[in-house]
Amino acid sequence: MKIDPQSPLPKYHQLKEIIKESSKKGMIKPNERIQSESELMTIYKISRHTVRHAMGDLVNEGWLYREPGIGTFCADRLSRTSKKTFIIGVISVVVSNYIFPSIIHGIDNVIHPKGYSIVLGNANHNTEKEAAHLQDMINRNVDGLIIEPTRSALPSPNIKYFHKLREKGIPFVMIDSYLDELNPSYVCVDDVLGGYLAAEYLLELGHGRISIIYKSDHLPSTKRFQGYKKALKKYKVDYSEELVKSFVLPEDKNPASPLIKELFKIKKPPTAIFCYNDQIALQAYKAITKLGLKIPHDVSLVGFDDSDLAILSEIPLTTVAHPKGKMGEKAGKMLLQLIESSSTSQVQQFIYKPQLIIRDSCKSMC
Repeated sequence: MKIDPQSPLPKYHQLKEIIKESSKKGMIKPNERIQSESELMTIYKISRHTVRHAMGDLVNEGWLYREPGIGTFCADRLSRTSKKTFIIGVISVVVSNYIFPSIIHGIDNVIHPKGYSIVLGNANHNTEKEAAHLQDMINRNVDGLIIEPTRSALPSPNIKYFHKLREKGIPFVMIDSYLDELNPSYVCVDDVLGGYLAAEYLLELGHGRISIIYKSDHLPSTKRFQGYKKALKKYKVDYSEELVKSFVLPEDKNPASPLIKELFKIKKPPTAIFCYNDQIALQAYKAITKLGLKIPHDVSLVGFDDSDLAILSEIPLTTVAHPKGKMGEKAGKMLLQLIESSSTSQVQQFIYKPQLIIRDSCKSMC
């Protein structure tokens, strides 16, 4: 097999097909080391860039895997065809509260009729626990995995486990958040738009001192922060660092309470607060009330996710809708398609458009 310089197909694509065909025909055995970049350049008379492009794609698609400092190897893709377990792994930051039971219920609605069962893993905001669950899913030889990656706004120490999944031909779909460097299949919300809608609503109500409380190690949260800044810029409202509060503690540690106290100690406190989710908004609501202030008379408050918490407070919370169950169903359908096609090479990415849900927690300043 040779590279045809006259072919309309790019050279990197031709090299990919050559390596795939060699794997299918057994010319390259599973877990056998393939030629180095330099060797492939010489054999096929192509550039290093072309080789790297092809190799990178093949690794992402699960045909090859890399061992740092050793080389690149042929993945054992065919060994899974007769070893279905009918088990789907689901790993989340938390699994027992907030919006996550709705997501898991949505996943189960799709996969259970097809004969699959769910094995849950609770990372609990901890990358080491996430790593343990990922290794457990690999050991269980699950047919597929749906995962909300932990601390997704930071470089992940667990990338190697996702490469192992691809090496074993186990497809995975990321949900609500994703690790961009993997170019994975994912289902998420347009969080930048959601943050923009929340801030825009407060701006149109005449608020000029809008605070935000967000989780700085969580990708959807940081994107909502981007949307907040985008809205301020469009409405020509100055960005103020003193109105921005971030945290990394898990929500069950009540991080909002001390941040609210800080916000109302500054010389010109906010007239409105956007919290990156409803959990934090409810904590903020309680902290604001303890300061003797009233919502929305003294402070307007907006959350995100339209969770059950949004209507539990005395004043129903204005919030941004999150698809929850629909997102779980979409992720389940995506994963089943990948499993049924016996492919880790397909990349499906779906982004829901959020909507603002207006209730009683905001007051016009006009």
